[in-house]
Amino acid sequence: MNKGFTLVELLAVIVILGLLATIAVPSAIGISNSIKKNMYCEKVDMIISDAKRWGDGHLSQLSTSCYKALTVKDLVTQGITSKEDHDDFYIENPFTGDGMDDNVVGIYLNNNRAYAFFIETNTTLKDACDEEVRVCNSGESPRQNGQIVCVQRPERAC
Repeated sequence: MNKGFTLVELLAVIVILGLLATIAVPSAIGISNSIKKNMYCEKVDMIISDAKRWGDGHLSQLSTSCYKALTVKDLVTQGITSKEDHDDFYIENPFTGDGMDDNVVGIYLNNNRAYAFFIETNTTLKDACDEEVRVCNSGESPRQNGQIVCVQRPERAC
């Protein structure tokens, strides 16, 4: 008697493997995109935090009616943000693999404190990360019951 698999058994195994692949591949892609989003948001949070630190050291250069625009490259060259290990740019965008050097951070003064926000031009990434301080809606008071609930962000660069 011959030992081995029949054609039907081999086809059944191939069909099962194909079904598993159709389930696993989209799931793996989703997990990969989620990881990239989290990495991107962590980098944006780091850049915003560093920009606030810069702003706290340069309060006299800030205004409540407009924001000072600095690029990520400015923050790196001034030693505020750490450079990553790349030859072509300072900080990498995990979604695209491009540099984030030309992205702009707005820094402004409110209640003698520096605030910063990331100006994202890529519509896919624009709302990817929640910012620490919510921007006030039109006509909304920044304080409710003595608590700061939102910040009135300037609309234009100085």
